[in-house]
Amino acid sequence: MFTTALVGGLLGVIPATASPPTAPTDSPPGDLEVYTGTVDARGLDLLGEAGVDRGHDVLGASKDGKAKVEVVLPENEAAKLQDQGVDLTLKKIDGVKSSTLMARQARAGYEVFTSYSEAGGIKDDMVATTRANPKLTKLVKAGTSGQGQDILAVKVGKNASKTKDGSKPAVLYGATQHAREWITPEMVQRFMHYVIDQYGKDKRITKILDTTELWFLPVQNPDGYDYTFTEGNRQWRKTLRDNNGDGQTAVGDGVDMNRNFPFKWGYDNEGSSPQTFSDTYRGPSAGSEPETQATTGLVDKVGFEFFINYHSAAELLLYGTGWQVETPTPDDEIYTALAGNDANSAIPGYDPDLSAELYVTNGDTDGHTHEVQGTLAFTPEMSTCQTISNLYPDDEWVADDCASVFTFPDDEELVQAEFEKNIPFALSLAESAHDPDDPRSAIGLKADDITPDAFTTSYGKKQTVAVTAKRNLKGLLMSYSINGRFRGIAPMKEWKGGEKYGGENDKYYAEYRATVKGQKPGDTVKVTFTGINVKPLRAAKESFSYTVADDIGGDVLILAAEDYTGLSPVQGVTAPKYVTAYADALNAAGYSTDVYDVDANGRKAPHDLGVLSHYDAVVWETGDDIIPRNVGQVGGTAAKWGYDTELRVRDYLNEGGKALIAGKYGLYAQAADGSYYYQPDEETAGSCTTPEVYPCLPLGNDFLQYWLGSYQYVDNGGTRDDGTTFPLSGDEGGPLEGFAAQLDATQDHTGAFVSTSSFLPVDEFPQFESSAPLSWDRGFGDPYAPYTGDWFMSAGSADSSYKRLATTVDLAGKSSGRLDFKFSADVEAHWDALFVEARPVGTDEWTTLPDLNGHTSQDTGDSCASGWVDEIHPQLGHYMNAACEPTGSTGAWNAFSGNSAGWQDWTVDLTPYAGKQVELAIVYATDWSTTNLGVWIDDAKVTLDGATAKETSFESDLGAWTVPGAPAGSPGNPNDWERGQASVDEGAAVMTPDTMLFGFGLEGLDAASRQDLLSRSMEALLE
Repeated sequence: MFTTALVGGLLGVIPATASPPTAPTDSPPGDLEVYTGTVDARGLDLLGEAGVDRGHDVLGASKDGKAKVEVVLPENEAAKLQDQGVDLTLKKIDGVKSSTLMARQARAGYEVFTSYSEAGGIKDDMVATTRANPKLTKLVKAGTSGQGQDILAVKVGKNASKTKDGSKPAVLYGATQHAREWITPEMVQRFMHYVIDQYGKDKRITKILDTTELWFLPVQNPDGYDYTFTEGNRQWRKTLRDNNGDGQTAVGDGVDMNRNFPFKWGYDNEGSSPQTFSDTYRGPSAGSEPETQATTGLVDKVGFEFFINYHSAAELLLYGTGWQVETPTPDDEIYTALAGNDANSAIPGYDPDLSAELYVTNGDTDGHTHEVQGTLAFTPEMSTCQTISNLYPDDEWVADDCASVFTFPDDEELVQAEFEKNIPFALSLAESAHDPDDPRSAIGLKADDITPDAFTTSYGKKQTVAVTAKRNLKGLLMSYSINGRFRGIAPMKEWKGGEKYGGENDKYYAEYRATVKGQKPGDTVKVTFTGINVKPLRAAKESFSYTVADDIGGDVLILAAEDYTGLSPVQGVTAPKYVTAYADALNAAGYSTDVYDVDANGRKAPHDLGVLSHYDAVVWETGDDIIPRNVGQVGGTAAKWGYDTELRVRDYLNEGGKALIAGKYGLYAQAADGSYYYQPDEETAGSCTTPEVYPCLPLGNDFLQYWLGSYQYVDNGGTRDDGTTFPLSGDEGGPLEGFAAQLDATQDHTGAFVSTSSFLPVDEFPQFESSAPLSWDRGFGDPYAPYTGDWFMSAGSADSSYKRLATTVDLAGKSSGRLDFKFSADVEAHWDALFVEARPVGTDEWTTLPDLNGHTSQDTGDSCASGWVDEIHPQLGHYMNAACEPTGSTGAWNAFSGNSAGWQDWTVDLTPYAGKQVELAIVYATDWSTTNLGVWIDDAKVTLDGATAKETSFESDLGAWTVPGAPAGSPGNPNDWERGQASVDEGAAVMTPDTMLFGFGLEGLDAASRQDLLSRSMEALLE
């Protein structure tokens, strides 16, 4: 997900987080501290870019709907975020820093918590327990940590040491992948002692241990866990891998082992990070860490039916797919029966849900153990310090005194209470291990034998129908009647999955399909699914009915999502306005069409099997709609059908479908990533009317980034300042080469897109291959490719940066001089700036030099009034004063801001420095947030007395130029000037092998151009 600022301008406004991922770097300096704040969606994204694991940081919503956060960061990184406008305050309790309080507690010692390796600690307890219970337990070495510690597990069950490991149904209880989550090993150790102590006393426990193996792996990351018991390191999260090889442990070392598992490792840079300083650093390779290998090795050895992987602190009960949002899988039938739902959770106070409901993870434990190793896995996120501190109103613990969400109180009563409420769920998995597809739920839920993928409308002459069903069902059949008459019966066959997902997490359940034949427009069809559950013996039967639409049989479906019955805007019509324009153009191009009108179909998304699957391609047009919004909803909200449509189209694409999406505000709400909210239970709970407040959830941009090829949305990217649009031009060598057109006045808004492959290179991320085949013809060449040759200097997106490309010019004995260079810039207007600063060598007499071609002005902009001189760039005090006048302590202000409209000439007169040496720097300075695409420089030349003194187009090196970094007082540059080739692929449309997304509505083209564009596009998609 990616927060995009939606602000007008030639190329819109792009966030700093849009910068391409860089190679792993050494750690930023500073000790770990706890910070609190209230942030918007953009702030959350910046926290993610800073390496914070966003899954644990949101504590709730403030009165204005923003997110309350508590994060652990190095002091240096927190300062950078504060400079970027993120509201973060160092957490103090009674005036004392959290880190100081934790250090005091470490010196004083703990009553409940112990480290792994200390005398009497967890390791010793495991050894002592197995010695005291030789008939019931066995101590097993699972592996060795990075620093050489034994990673121990305990097997518990009747005759544990004599029976072969894995010979009985088995459950693994694991914890402490993340070092600071101290409540989790307590959960595992206490549950181990609980079942041992109750053996022979409690019939239920005795039966479990007589017939089942329970395994306990309380500390999967012993090095990191022990490290949190050393002074100043209580908030450490990762392993202790020495990432920079300096022989020391510091911020920036370590690997998040819950991102290091091989399945989907490094699938993208959002679900895990390539940056060593990140909390979610995934490691140098899949499964690289010995701690990861210990866990996977134990799972392979035993073959567990279930794995509970305890974490903290968020009060969640997670399961299923983590690498992609909203991706249910067949075995979720078991997960949901055991975990429960929002109204009835198996662990009181915990919210059960798909792992990736709100944020994605890749290389995670649960995904690997289930899909690769066949072990169903849950992640309970145990209680925060704040929640548990409020459990007993009259005790000594107060939520406001919590050093962080992870610092569970060192209190026996509270630790025991947290453990006890987790017992029923833990036992339910032990009891379910013998028959996982008939789970013994702690809350009485059942796993259905058959769950149909029902729909109400079919658009085909034959129809594929699907169910999720238990694999052990025998004789799974689909029978159907048409208009009340029995017409056929067919065996159901397992669906093996689509191009990117499906066929995963299906050990006990699978998706099965069959085909209804002989249906006609207007028919009513009833499909019935039957099978026999062998264990226990029972019949299974489910059914649903649908109606065959009248308008069927075409090549292409026009998905009309014009929202003419909605509110944004109110359109005053009773039918879609632009369907005919699309249909006529497609028909003229040789494609027959049908229409699915969302408004006319009860404002419901089209079903992927019932509707979309019948077409070679889908043209999804949004007309004049801005945000899909139901009557009664308010600003900041969106109707759920818009999100449902996205998911259904994603399912269609996954099975080989092709889609073209167009609209002047097409997918605008999703592009705003987190700015618009919907109600996931809209059908029963009504529409979201309180944005940013639970249970409303934010719309993200994952579909655009990872399915449509648009990593960045550029608002009004094809619109001039006067509101007219730039001409359209197909790019050379692409499928739209030769296309040229001008939009009409209906297109009062446009979008542009930067391709995902600009940020996730195809050689590393082939699954996201994308390009921009259509350009807004702004009257100049490619502004993001070198002006001369193959190389140029590039300064991309980064907040609070002061990037200098510097050189020294010797004018001794010279009477005149000048600096010339080519520049192309997309700089946030009035906030960020491009300028040339200069000083005589050996002095502090800095000034900025005007461009003789008129590109600079003395406007100090909004960033001056907002305090950027004092807060982030004191160097600028040389050029502007406290009143934001363009004169400072030693010089004057002359700078460019905005969009350069492609490559332009910049000329600086150096004659005032005749007879001296002058230090020059081409500077790109940015404010706290919301940077545009950046600045590019080429063909730099210094001329002295009419003769060329130095010249370069940066083809082989920097020439006489250097990159000295930010000046003293600035925060430091997340990235800097660097030699590069074509920088970003941006255009009026973006495409993948299966999709084309346009930043305008095709109704804005004349009929001939519309037909031409659709013909070319369909040919490209369907070839």
